[in-house]
Amino acid sequence: MDDLISTQKDFDHNKDIPAKVYPAMKAPLNFDAREAWPNCTSIGKIYDQRKGYPSWIYTAVGTIADRLCIKHGIQIDVEATVEHMTKANVGSNSYYNSANIGQALKYWAKNGIFTIESVKESSCLPYTQKCQPNEIKLNRYFKVTNEPFEYESNIMRSIMLEGPISNFYPSSAYMQIYSDFPSYKSGVYKRYSKNGLGYQNVKIIGWGTENGVDYYLVANSWGTEWGEKGFFKIQRGTQQLGHVPCPISTLLVPVDIVQDIPKSYVHSQLFYLAK
Repeated sequence: MDDLISTQKDFDHNKDIPAKVYPAMKAPLNFDAREAWPNCTSIGKIYDQRKGYPSWIYTAVGTIADRLCIKHGIQIDVEATVEHMTKANVGSNSYYNSANIGQALKYWAKNGIFTIESVKESSCLPYTQKCQPNEIKLNRYFKVTNEPFEYESNIMRSIMLEGPISNFYPSSAYMQIYSDFPSYKSGVYKRYSKNGLGYQNVKIIGWGTENGVDYYLVANSWGTEWGEKGFFKIQRGTQQLGHVPCPISTLLVPVDIVQDIPKSYVHSQLFYLAK
Protein backbone atom coordinates (compact mmCIF):
# COMPACT_ATOMS: atom_id res chain seq x y z
CA MET A 1 0.00 0.00 0.00
CA ASP A 2 1.27 3.47 -0.80
CA ASP A 3 1.50 6.05 1.96
CA LEU A 4 0.98 9.76 2.44
CA ILE A 5 4.52 10.91 1.77
CA SER A 6 4.62 9.28 -1.65
CA THR A 7 1.53 11.16 -2.89
CA GLN A 8 3.34 14.06 -4.52
CA LYS A 9 1.13 14.96 -7.48
CA ASP A 10 -1.21 17.94 -7.28
CA PHE A 11 -4.64 17.15 -5.91
CA ASP A 12 -6.52 18.51 -8.90
CA HIS A 13 -10.25 19.07 -8.68
CA ASN A 14 -12.14 16.72 -10.96
CA LYS A 15 -14.63 18.98 -12.70
CA ASP A 16 -16.84 15.98 -13.42
CA ILE A 17 -17.64 15.63 -9.70
CA PRO A 18 -20.92 17.42 -9.03
CA ALA A 19 -20.69 20.22 -6.49
CA LYS A 20 -22.19 19.51 -3.08
CA VAL A 21 -25.59 21.17 -2.66
CA TYR A 22 -26.55 22.47 0.78
CA PRO A 23 -30.13 23.14 1.87
CA ALA A 24 -31.28 26.73 1.78
CA MET A 25 -30.76 28.27 5.19
CA LYS A 26 -30.18 31.72 6.61
CA ALA A 27 -26.79 32.07 8.23
CA PRO A 28 -26.64 33.97 11.54
CA LEU A 29 -24.70 37.22 11.69
CA ASN A 30 -22.11 35.58 13.94
CA PHE A 31 -21.03 31.96 14.24
CA ASP A 32 -18.23 30.33 16.22
CA ALA A 33 -17.76 26.55 15.90
CA ARG A 34 -16.19 26.48 19.38
CA GLU A 35 -19.50 27.62 20.84
CA ALA A 36 -21.62 25.41 18.56
CA TRP A 37 -19.72 22.27 19.61
CA PRO A 38 -18.16 23.06 23.02
CA ASN A 39 -17.29 19.41 23.69
CA CYS A 40 -15.07 19.24 20.60
CA THR A 41 -11.95 20.84 22.05
CA SER A 42 -9.86 20.28 18.91
CA ILE A 43 -11.80 23.10 17.21
CA GLY A 44 -10.36 25.74 19.53
CA LYS A 45 -6.90 24.25 19.98
CA ILE A 46 -4.01 26.37 18.71
CA TYR A 47 -0.84 24.57 17.65
CA ASP A 48 2.70 25.85 17.33
CA GLN A 49 4.83 25.28 14.22
CA ARG A 50 7.96 26.05 16.19
CA LYS A 51 8.02 22.34 17.02
CA GLY A 52 9.18 21.88 13.45
CA TYR A 53 6.05 20.53 11.76
CA PRO A 54 4.51 22.32 8.75
CA SER A 55 1.20 24.16 9.04
CA TRP A 56 -0.61 21.94 6.56
CA ILE A 57 -0.45 18.84 8.74
CA TYR A 58 -1.93 20.64 11.75
CA THR A 59 -4.84 21.93 9.67
CA ALA A 60 -5.37 18.63 7.83
CA VAL A 61 -5.33 16.47 10.96
CA GLY A 62 -7.16 19.14 12.95
CA THR A 63 -10.06 19.34 10.52
CA ILE A 64 -10.46 15.55 10.45
CA ALA A 65 -10.40 15.61 14.26
CA ASP A 66 -13.04 18.35 14.39
CA ARG A 67 -15.37 16.49 12.08
CA LEU A 68 -14.89 13.13 13.78
CA CYS A 69 -15.94 14.77 17.02
CA ILE A 70 -18.87 16.74 15.57
CA LYS A 71 -20.41 13.84 13.65
CA HIS A 72 -19.29 10.80 15.62
CA GLY A 73 -18.40 12.00 19.11
CA ILE A 74 -14.79 10.83 18.75
CA GLN A 75 -12.05 12.91 20.38
CA ILE A 76 -8.66 12.85 18.61
CA ASP A 77 -5.32 13.85 20.12
CA VAL A 78 -4.10 16.06 17.27
CA GLU A 79 -0.65 16.68 18.76
CA ALA A 80 0.04 12.96 19.19
CA THR A 81 -1.29 12.16 15.72
CA VAL A 82 0.87 14.82 14.06
CA GLU A 83 3.93 13.74 16.01
CA HIS A 84 3.51 10.06 15.14
CA MET A 85 2.79 10.78 11.48
CA THR A 86 5.95 12.81 11.09
CA LYS A 87 8.44 11.41 13.58
CA ALA A 88 10.13 9.20 10.98
CA ASN A 89 10.11 11.84 8.27
CA VAL A 90 10.75 15.40 9.43
CA GLY A 91 13.16 18.16 8.52
CA SER A 92 13.37 20.89 5.92
CA ASN A 93 13.76 18.43 3.06
CA SER A 94 11.11 15.92 4.13
CA TYR A 95 8.16 14.94 1.99
CA TYR A 96 5.88 16.06 4.82
CA ASN A 97 7.15 19.62 4.47
CA SER A 98 6.67 19.62 0.69
CA ALA A 99 3.24 17.98 0.76
CA ASN A 100 -0.03 19.81 1.33
CA ILE A 101 -3.58 19.35 2.53
CA GLY A 102 -4.82 18.38 -0.91
CA GLN A 103 -2.36 15.51 -1.12
CA ALA A 104 -3.30 14.33 2.36
CA LEU A 105 -7.00 14.32 1.52
CA LYS A 106 -6.37 12.48 -1.72
CA TYR A 107 -4.47 9.82 0.18
CA TRP A 108 -7.11 9.47 2.92
CA ALA A 109 -9.91 9.35 0.33
CA LYS A 110 -8.12 6.44 -1.35
CA ASN A 111 -7.13 4.51 1.77
CA GLY A 112 -9.37 5.64 4.61
CA ILE A 113 -8.29 6.31 8.20
CA PHE A 114 -8.20 4.35 11.46
CA THR A 115 -8.80 5.73 14.92
CA ILE A 116 -6.47 3.96 17.31
CA GLU A 117 -5.72 3.73 21.00
CA SER A 118 -2.17 3.95 22.28
CA VAL A 119 -2.07 1.24 24.91
CA LYS A 120 1.34 2.14 26.28
CA GLU A 121 4.28 4.37 25.49
CA SER A 122 6.40 2.77 22.83
CA SER A 123 8.96 3.59 20.17
CA CYS A 124 7.36 1.19 17.70
CA LEU A 125 6.45 2.54 14.29
CA PRO A 126 3.10 1.20 13.07
CA TYR A 127 3.79 2.12 9.45
CA THR A 128 6.63 -0.43 9.44
CA GLN A 129 4.25 -3.09 10.79
CA LYS A 130 6.58 -3.68 13.75
CA CYS A 131 4.25 -2.73 16.58
CA GLN A 132 3.33 -5.48 18.98
CA PRO A 133 -0.40 -6.14 19.47
CA ASN A 134 -0.25 -4.86 23.04
CA GLU A 135 1.22 -1.48 22.04
CA ILE A 136 -1.58 -0.05 19.89
CA LYS A 137 -5.21 -1.01 19.43
CA LEU A 138 -7.22 -0.29 16.31
CA ASN A 139 -10.51 1.33 17.22
CA ARG A 140 -12.61 2.14 14.12
CA TYR A 141 -12.14 2.50 10.38
CA PHE A 142 -13.59 5.40 8.35
CA LYS A 143 -13.96 6.00 4.65
CA VAL A 144 -13.19 9.57 3.59
CA THR A 145 -15.10 11.45 0.90
CA ASN A 146 -14.20 14.89 -0.44
CA GLU A 147 -17.08 16.82 -1.99
CA PRO A 148 -16.47 20.19 -3.72
CA PHE A 149 -18.89 23.07 -3.37
CA GLU A 150 -19.16 26.57 -4.73
CA TYR A 151 -16.81 29.09 -3.17
CA GLU A 152 -18.12 31.64 -0.65
CA SER A 153 -21.84 30.95 -1.06
CA ASN A 154 -21.71 27.64 0.81
CA ILE A 155 -18.74 28.07 3.16
CA MET A 156 -20.98 29.21 6.00
CA ARG A 157 -23.48 26.42 5.46
CA SER A 158 -20.72 23.81 5.42
CA ILE A 159 -19.21 25.12 8.67
CA MET A 160 -22.62 25.29 10.38
CA LEU A 161 -23.61 21.76 9.35
CA GLU A 162 -20.32 19.85 9.33
CA GLY A 163 -17.59 21.84 11.05
CA PRO A 164 -14.52 23.98 10.30
CA ILE A 165 -13.14 24.30 6.79
CA SER A 166 -9.43 23.96 6.11
CA ASN A 167 -9.19 22.13 2.84
CA PHE A 168 -9.35 23.59 -0.64
CA TYR A 169 -8.51 22.36 -4.12
CA PRO A 170 -6.11 22.42 -5.79
CA SER A 171 -3.49 22.74 -3.06
CA SER A 172 -4.81 23.67 0.37
CA ALA A 173 -6.81 26.12 2.44
CA TYR A 174 -4.10 28.70 2.44
CA MET A 175 -3.60 32.38 2.69
CA GLN A 176 -0.73 34.27 1.17
CA ILE A 177 1.31 35.89 3.91
CA TYR A 178 2.47 39.47 3.48
CA SER A 179 4.93 41.43 5.58
CA ASP A 180 2.20 43.17 7.61
CA PHE A 181 0.57 39.92 8.77
CA PRO A 182 3.11 38.62 11.36
CA SER A 183 2.61 41.81 13.39
CA TYR A 184 -1.19 41.33 13.57
CA LYS A 185 -2.52 41.79 17.10
CA SER A 186 -6.32 42.06 16.95
CA GLY A 187 -9.29 43.29 14.94
CA VAL A 188 -10.10 42.48 11.32
CA TYR A 189 -6.95 42.02 9.26
CA LYS A 190 -6.93 43.61 5.82
CA ARG A 191 -3.78 43.43 3.78
CA TYR A 192 -1.95 46.64 2.94
CA SER A 193 1.51 45.30 2.19
CA LYS A 194 2.57 44.13 -1.28
CA ASN A 195 5.60 42.28 0.07
CA GLY A 196 4.75 38.56 -0.02
CA LEU A 197 6.48 36.21 2.43
CA GLY A 198 4.95 32.86 1.46
CA TYR A 199 1.86 30.82 2.27
CA GLN A 200 0.20 29.55 5.42
CA ASN A 201 -2.40 26.82 5.93
CA VAL A 202 -5.28 27.94 8.14
CA LYS A 203 -8.64 26.70 9.47
CA ILE A 204 -11.84 28.74 9.21
CA ILE A 205 -14.05 28.16 12.26
CA GLY A 206 -16.64 30.93 12.01
CA TRP A 207 -17.53 34.43 10.96
CA GLY A 208 -18.97 37.72 12.16
CA THR A 209 -19.04 41.49 11.70
CA GLU A 210 -16.87 43.99 13.56
CA ASN A 211 -17.20 47.76 13.15
CA GLY A 212 -19.22 47.18 9.99
CA VAL A 213 -16.62 44.87 8.42
CA ASP A 214 -17.57 41.23 7.67
CA TYR A 215 -14.89 38.72 8.61
CA TYR A 216 -13.99 35.05 8.85
CA LEU A 217 -12.73 33.75 12.21
CA VAL A 218 -9.60 31.74 11.55
CA ALA A 219 -7.25 29.53 13.58
CA ASN A 220 -3.54 29.86 12.83
CA SER A 221 -0.70 27.63 14.05
CA TRP A 222 1.78 30.19 15.37
CA GLY A 223 1.10 29.55 19.04
CA THR A 224 -1.23 31.33 21.44
CA GLU A 225 1.03 34.38 21.93
CA TRP A 226 0.40 35.54 18.37
CA GLY A 227 -2.74 37.43 17.30
CA GLU A 228 -5.89 36.97 19.37
CA LYS A 229 -4.56 34.01 21.39
CA GLY A 230 -3.63 32.27 18.13
CA PHE A 231 -6.76 33.26 16.19
CA PHE A 232 -7.33 36.11 13.77
CA LYS A 233 -10.15 37.75 11.85
CA ILE A 234 -9.80 38.35 8.15
CA GLN A 235 -12.05 40.40 5.90
CA ARG A 236 -14.65 38.37 4.01
CA GLY A 237 -15.43 38.61 0.32
CA THR A 238 -12.17 40.19 -0.83
CA GLN A 239 -10.07 37.07 -1.55
CA GLN A 240 -7.84 37.90 1.40
CA LEU A 241 -7.12 34.17 1.69
CA GLY A 242 -5.59 34.14 -1.77
CA HIS A 243 -6.85 32.34 -4.86
CA VAL A 244 -8.93 29.44 -3.55
CA PRO A 245 -11.36 28.62 -6.36
CA CYS A 246 -13.05 25.52 -5.01
CA PRO A 247 -13.37 24.54 -1.33
CA ILE A 248 -14.47 21.04 -0.40
CA SER A 249 -16.30 19.34 2.41
CA THR A 250 -14.61 16.28 3.92
CA LEU A 251 -17.02 13.60 5.11
CA LEU A 252 -16.15 10.58 7.25
CA VAL A 253 -18.27 7.42 7.11
CA PRO A 254 -17.65 4.62 9.65
CA VAL A 255 -17.24 1.09 8.27
CA ASP A 256 -18.40 -1.62 10.65
CA ILE A 257 -18.56 -4.65 8.34
CA VAL A 258 -15.43 -6.63 9.15
CA GLN A 259 -14.74 -7.82 5.60
CA ASP A 260 -14.84 -4.22 4.35
CA ILE A 261 -12.11 -3.07 6.75
CA PRO A 262 -8.52 -3.21 5.39
CA LYS A 263 -6.33 -5.86 6.96
CA SER A 264 -3.23 -3.65 6.87
CA TYR A 265 -2.42 0.01 7.35
CA VAL A 266 0.38 2.55 7.33
CA HIS A 267 1.07 5.19 9.93
CA SER A 268 -0.31 7.99 7.77
CA GLN A 269 -3.78 6.47 8.30
CA LEU A 270 -3.65 6.44 12.11
CA PHE A 271 -5.47 9.04 14.25
CA TYR A 272 -4.77 8.68 17.97
CA LEU A 273 -7.69 8.83 20.37
CA ALA A 274 -7.46 11.41 23.13
CA LYS A 275 -6.84 9.81 26.52
